[in-house]
Amino acid sequence: MESKCKVALILAGVLHLIAAVNGDRWTDFDAATALRDGISAAWTGDQFWTWPGIVCHPDTKRITEIVLRAGDSSDSGQNLAWTSDWTELISTSICHLDRLTTLIITDWNSISGELPACLTSLSRLRILDLSGNRISGGIPADIGKLEQLILLDLSNNELSGAIPPSIVNLRKLKLLDLSRNEIAGEIPFDIGKLKMLSRAILSDNQIGGEIPSSIVTLSRTADLDLSNNQISGAIPARLGSMPVLSTLNLHSNQLSGEIPHDLFSNRGLIHLNVSRNNLQGRLPNSFSPECYFTVLDLSYNNLTGEVPKSIESVNFIGTLDLSNNNFKA
Repeated sequence: MESKCKVALILAGVLHLIAAVNGDRWTDFDAATALRDGISAAWTGDQFWTWPGIVCHPDTKRITEIVLRAGDSSDSGQNLAWTSDWTELISTSICHLDRLTTLIITDWNSISGELPACLTSLSRLRILDLSGNRISGGIPADIGKLEQLILLDLSNNELSGAIPPSIVNLRKLKLLDLSRNEIAGEIPFDIGKLKMLSRAILSDNQIGGEIPSSIVTLSRTADLDLSNNQISGAIPARLGSMPVLSTLNLHSNQLSGEIPHDLFSNRGLIHLNVSRNNLQGRLPNSFSPECYFTVLDLSYNNLTGEVPKSIESVNFIGTLDLSNNNFKA
């Protein structure tokens, strides 16, 4: 009798495990079906792992990637068209895909509404690209829960509110693009914690406050764009010491004070635009033949004194604009 009970218990455990695995697949099937029903010219058939834009694990058939760009075609050859409410559809479909690592839904003019809070429950997500839509509301406050993210692109939407402080918990993040939104508030003071960040694009928003001093510790950042905002205060003194910085766009803000001298002696910095601010002082005589600029734009500031002669020794300057300052003739 005892041995029969053990066999029954083992069999029950196996059946429970099989049910759990099948249940996961059926959860993905339900989510994929809900997504299909929200798109006109939808995919056909029930084998969702064959639908264009859906990538599944070859063995488990669990959905791992969703890539839907406007203009893509369905398996019937028709262009996909988003027809359902974005927030509700994502909440009832994609948020249930607990094996999802990539979510790319871009350039859909018909997508509006807010980012569902449940997106931050997708703990395996590495790539989140929702750029080029009409998504509004704020970035989820707990966005920092997505600790596996290496790419976060929410650019060209209608997002508002502040950048959540928890964003600095995305320690694996390499690309952050929040440009062309209506984001306000300040840049998190401890943004320097994003040690893996190579590109930070926050341009064309309503961000205010000062540039955090911790930003100079981003030793892997090559592209920093904070242009077209309402940022004030001084440019951090050691910004030019960032070792791989090659592009720095700070134009069209309310920055004041002097331009840090090491920005002109950083041999890796090839694109420098600090135009249309309230910068003052003299340019340092620190240009050298090792300098190479595709763009050097200091126009529309309050710079004074003489243009240093060492600027003539620069190896190359593609575009040079020093206009609308107070330089001596």
